[in-house]
Amino acid sequence: MKILYTLLLIIYVSGLSWYGGTGKPVDIGELEDYISVVKANADTRGRDSSQPLKYMRILAENDDGNEFIMVNLIRFRDKSLYPADSPWSQETDPMLADARYGAGVVPMLLKRGSHPVFISMVNGGFINETPNNEWDMVAMVRYRSVRDMLEMMVEMSSTNLADHKWAAIEQTHVFSVKPTISLISLRVMIGIILLLFAAVVRHLVNWRKHKNNQID
Repeated sequence: MKILYTLLLIIYVSGLSWYGGTGKPVDIGELEDYISVVKANADTRGRDSSQPLKYMRILAENDDGNEFIMVNLIRFRDKSLYPADSPWSQETDPMLADARYGAGVVPMLLKRGSHPVFISMVNGGFINETPNNEWDMVAMVRYRSVRDMLEMMVEMSSTNLADHKWAAIEQTHVFSVKPTISLISLRVMIGIILLLFAAVVRHLVNWRKHKNNQID
C-alpha cells in the first residue's frame, strides 16, 4: 500500500504542477510576437485582424501571471451567418455553428490545462437595469494563464474555427474574474477521487487477506 500511496501522491503533485495557476505575466516582447503571428495568419487567410489584436492587448494589460475565469454572456443569432467563402455559408442553424466551435475549442483548452467551469442556457429573467438585451447563454471557462489564452488565439488564427463562433453569436460580453470564494475546485475533486481510490484498494486488499486467513 505504501507504494500505491507514493504513486498516487506523485500523480497528484505532477498533475498540480501541469494544471498550474501561478506564473510570470506575459511581457511586451511575447505579446508582440503573438500579435505578429495572428496578424500574419489573418492576412494569409484574408481576414481582418484588427479586433482580435485589440482584444489581445486588452487581455495582456492586467496580466499577473495567474489563473483566471473568463465569463461569457452570449446571445445567439436567429440564423447563423458565415462568411460568403465558407463551406458552411448555406447553413442557417446557429446552434450547429456553436457546436462546431465547441468541438474545436475544447481540445485546445484541455491541452493547456484550461476547461469549462459552467455552461448554461438562460432560464427566464429577473432584474435587468441595463440597456443590454437578454442573453441566451452563460459560459465560464478557467484559463491556466493569459499566456495560455494568447497561445490558443494564435493557434486558432490559423484555422476557420472562429468563423463558427461568430456565425452563431449575434452579441457577446466577455470579461475575466478572479474568484474570492468558490466551491468548485478541480484540485480538490481530483484529490478526493484519488483518496477514494486508495481507500477502495485498501479495503479490497484487507478483504482478500481476511478471506485468505479464513481459508487457512
